[in-house]
Amino acid sequence: MSDLDDTTSSAPEPLVTHYLSSLDETIEHVRAADLLGFGIQLRSYLEPTDGDTFTERWRLEILAESPVEQDDAEPED
Repeated sequence: MSDLDDTTSSAPEPLVTHYLSSLDETIEHVRAADLLGFGIQLRSYLEPTDGDTFTERWRLEILAESPVEQDDAEPED
């Protein structure tokens, strides 16, 4: 049985999580993870600043392997 056949497994656990504040820095981290063969999960979010303004931030999780996404949608005819 391969890992792909095991439907009870969950997503790979993150090795490290980075909280980044610039897009250039985020891209640099993603390229480094790709070069080293790690998987990633990247999420963007808004962080409140002074008053009613928000700053965009990124959360990058470095994974030992790339997660496998299951296609739950039915194929269209």
